[in-house]
Amino acid sequence: MLRYIISGLLGTSCAAVKGVCPGEWWDLATDLQSWFIEEGECTDAARAAIRLAFHDCFPGTCDGSMITTDECGHRQENAQMLGICLELGARSQDYVLGAADTIQLAAAVGLASCSGGPVISFWAGRPDSFTESLRSALPSAETDAKTMVEMFAAKNFSKTELVALIGAHTIGRKLDNKPMDTTINVWDNKFYTETAEHSAPASVQADTYLAEAGETSGEWKHMGESQENFMSAFIPAMEKLSLMGNDRSKMVDCSEVVKWYADTAPKRRRVLLKGGKLDGRFGGAFGGI
Repeated sequence: MLRYIISGLLGTSCAAVKGVCPGEWWDLATDLQSWFIEEGECTDAARAAIRLAFHDCFPGTCDGSMITTDECGHRQENAQMLGICLELGARSQDYVLGAADTIQLAAAVGLASCSGGPVISFWAGRPDSFTESLRSALPSAETDAKTMVEMFAAKNFSKTELVALIGAHTIGRKLDNKPMDTTINVWDNKFYTETAEHSAPASVQADTYLAEAGETSGEWKHMGESQENFMSAFIPAMEKLSLMGNDRSKMVDCSEVVKWYADTAPKRRRVLLKGGKLDGRFGGAFGGI
């Protein structure tokens, strides 16, 4: 644990005191690229990194406790992420960067690794915590829509933001390795229509509830109507999630690292939005709850 404490303190103070984005973030992003992209497609490691960010933040604060207190190792709901926790934990120590920031940078470049994936902001300077997060704070694969809405509302997320964030399942797999839509390596909105129509290769029950329940079916249909609807809702929701429990005014904007990663990722393409306009924040030929 001492090594995590040293990494967290040095990584946070480096960003906060200097007011600039340390070069170690570019080094880490470069390191992750060969792990997150294979033959122009995002890997299961990239998927795990995206999921890890949600599990670290949603209990209340993006604080790195998934790694620093080994929540991956001794909590059943995190068991499938043990590998990504160990790998990112080692990298946070190798590059002397905070675990909380490392998790969020990995999620950002993980998103940018998938074909059509978004390019989101990344702010550095989250303090690491060495206290476990609350248990039973995460929704399960069977949580009903009403409960899900209430859980997200308690964290100051709207129904639109909830449904948008669940859209990350567009590149997801179930525990049996079945994809959750027919274009698993592409970040698109087919996940919404296929889940609602019961034509997806596999779905978790919680997603089906959201697609069909009166509380959220309208938002679900809206996301399925266009890629633009999905992306314009997902990006701010994910950026909001990545800052939970942290004061952005005390952090350093390192978004340029993610933009650089997106521009240099193998076979990366751009995504055209409605009307043929190009949104610079959207990426493209790179890539349970």
